[in-house]
Amino acid sequence: MASKKGFISMATVPSYSVVQSSRALHIFSELSKEFQDMYLIMQHYEVNEVKLDNLIQVRPLIPIDGRFSLVKGMLYRLQLSLSAFWFAIRSHRDFAILRGYDSIMLLILLKLVGVRVYSDFHGKYDLELSQRGKHLRSFFVKYIDMITLKLSDRIIVVSEGIEAQIQEYKDKCILIPNGIDVQKIDDANTGINTLDFKGYKKIVGFVGNWESFMNVEDMCQAAAYTPEVLFVIVGEGFNASALMDKYRSYENVLFAGRRPQKEAFSIMHMFDICILPYDKMDSHSKYPGFFSSRKTKEYIAAGKPIIVADVIGKESCLIPGHNCVLYESRNPRDLADKISELFNDTTLLASMGLNNFEMREHFTWDYLIQNSGIVEDLQNNGSSPE
Repeated sequence: MASKKGFISMATVPSYSVVQSSRALHIFSELSKEFQDMYLIMQHYEVNEVKLDNLIQVRPLIPIDGRFSLVKGMLYRLQLSLSAFWFAIRSHRDFAILRGYDSIMLLILLKLVGVRVYSDFHGKYDLELSQRGKHLRSFFVKYIDMITLKLSDRIIVVSEGIEAQIQEYKDKCILIPNGIDVQKIDDANTGINTLDFKGYKKIVGFVGNWESFMNVEDMCQAAAYTPEVLFVIVGEGFNASALMDKYRSYENVLFAGRRPQKEAFSIMHMFDICILPYDKMDSHSKYPGFFSSRKTKEYIAAGKPIIVADVIGKESCLIPGHNCVLYESRNPRDLADKISELFNDTTLLASMGLNNFEMREHFTWDYLIQNSGIVEDLQNNGSSPE
């Protein structure tokens, strides 16, 4: 059987520090082991961070930064779509993996020429936009997603909860959660971080650029109840500036901001406990097993005990008493109590860390891709959906 020829296209720069980009890079690397004629098409990046022979970087004809960045961003996505479509035609691609509602034009063009399309779907983004008050954009995204889901030959979903959002397309779904690079996490355990922990002996933290479904403020408010504990927040995200301004004066709250990936991992290794402050008020939290945060798998790989908000959408791999402790979302006093209780129970603290460390191989990209069924689906041209 002749090997299928495919490509992955995303309107972001190739970087392992950007979650969306990192996912595409890892899926590309794993599929390239099975399909030699694979390409990755992304936005041009001046930083030479990723060195891949089959990486095609499309430089924007009009620089996106500056005034009218939204319009220029839309023009770039048109440019990227046309570039990827031309590549698919002249190199006779069999399949393509796309992500994002802004790839709708490319999807339609590819379908017209018989290219099999796999859409990497990360949930109903229109719900998030609506929660943030962006109703007009939410309206358009909702209907673009409807077209995308209907036309896609297969839908790659990141979690069971996302699949539950689109039950009518269950037969087209392939589950590929977010994975981790265990070696990179291990290599960062070298103490290269430059933070001053101010002499604190107990450190809890969060690492990642958070979306609106993460209520990081739970951690900031919990700090007032546990003055002996240092709360370290690495990264930025939804309402980050307002959050930093509000809590910067707290002696035991440290905002580390964005850091290179290796330094972020190094800081994470210094934590005694890692926090996942999911927000119970977010609509995504109401779908069982919706979340598949990369940071969760990174905490697990580092062998860290986890305290997670008790929301329906939390990852199914988080088992209370085994590798995590639950706290009530939007109840910082309860979070503070759970932190204190875990620090006082050193046996449980150690066993949770060990239990997480021992399960980390189940979240490597190699394991996830090989157990997803996508390789067989691509090889068989999708003739036998699960």
